[in-house]
Amino acid sequence: MHRRLVGATVMMIIAVAVCCNISATLALSLHSFHTDAPRRRRSTMQLYRSNSIIEQVELDIQQQEQQQNVHLRDQRCNCDRSRRDILATLASSIISLSAGAPAVAAATESDNFEAPMNGLTRQIRTSVVKGAQVIDKLDSRWERFSDDFGLGDKRNQPKRNVIDAGGNERSKQVVKSQSKGGSIVLDEVFALNFLEQCDVTFLTCLKTQSIATIGPESLLRQINDTAKLLRKSFFKASSNPANAQEEFNFNCYVHFRVYNEILVREKVYFPSFQKDFEANVGRLILKSTSKEQPSLVQDLAPETTLIERLTNALVASDTAATLLQNKGLIDSWERSIPPDDDIEDWTTTSKSTTTDNFYVSSDLEYSLALNGDVSLNSQLLLQELGYRLYPSFGRWLVHEAVSQCFGNENKVKVNMDDYYMDTSYNSDPDLFEPKQVLLNIVLERD
Repeated sequence: MHRRLVGATVMMIIAVAVCCNISATLALSLHSFHTDAPRRRRSTMQLYRSNSIIEQVELDIQQQEQQQNVHLRDQRCNCDRSRRDILATLASSIISLSAGAPAVAAATESDNFEAPMNGLTRQIRTSVVKGAQVIDKLDSRWERFSDDFGLGDKRNQPKRNVIDAGGNERSKQVVKSQSKGGSIVLDEVFALNFLEQCDVTFLTCLKTQSIATIGPESLLRQINDTAKLLRKSFFKASSNPANAQEEFNFNCYVHFRVYNEILVREKVYFPSFQKDFEANVGRLILKSTSKEQPSLVQDLAPETTLIERLTNALVASDTAATLLQNKGLIDSWERSIPPDDDIEDWTTTSKSTTTDNFYVSSDLEYSLALNGDVSLNSQLLLQELGYRLYPSFGRWLVHEAVSQCFGNENKVKVNMDDYYMDTSYNSDPDLFEPKQVLLNIVLERD
């Protein structure tokens, strides 16, 4: 490879030298022709001096000299331009060749997205990618070996809360329930009531979107057809029949898949529909649970202070989570405790130099973790299919319970997002298995 590069460089230098020699010879010939012009003119004048048309001859000679000068000037410009082009080509060639082997490995003019890579470039890139894959596999095996034998100081530390806000010791404290150890007994009547509320709310929200083609009978027929179609593929091949939790999870998946398919087919504007649907379902669920959990529905007096409303909101979060646990929809729950300084900053209202009020802190954040949600698999599967409406009953119930503690006159907005967490540490991403729905609750003052 290097011999060919050196040979090509030498041949290019010889070619440039020959071109420069030819250009110089041509320039000297033109120059000598130009210097001999006065002598030829004098000879011509002597030959025609005795003739009466000498003046006409002199004019012709002057015109010829002007033409020759113009032609000579053009040839010199062309010669200079050619030499500049040759030197520029030679310089660029020497610069590209002086890089040696690394320059050959780099992408060339033909090595772009539209032209195929040359052999050497493809070989180098393939080797780099394969090397990275080998290193990644070795690192993954070492991590699994370390997991199996508990190597490393970080792995030997006691397990901390999933709810952990950093270095603040109080932020690591949580209020939590007692786990039932996986022995969840689902209240089927209570759980199916959730799905019935969803069916009613879905049809109502469709009417607000001016879509009246879907009625209760049509919706029920589509749900039954989808259930028959998906049952065999949803449940794993097993001789044991599905239990109540698995059946409810399957029913949630079928109902909400039908909902999403209708929304796509009818081209419903989703943001406004989702907002109305989740708010209405939350209110209906909260109202239906008032008999079994009267403390969830609160009617606070207008003179109730903001700190008292915040305390009631935290208690409402715990009460809603406890209700879900008692009905078998979750296994356990735990809630973070907001730091006292954050609560004080959020509830303090100060006056500025103007008549407007401002808050020391406009946001207060805490988290509520729901462990062992029976509808977790259907939520994940629906979102993996690209659907954005999924059965997040815990989030809807907690959102409505917290929102009604503040009312509209206090100008407190409740923002809530859900995240899926794997509470057991493992370095292999293929073994990621969500077991917890983490609700991040933000109370925002307007």
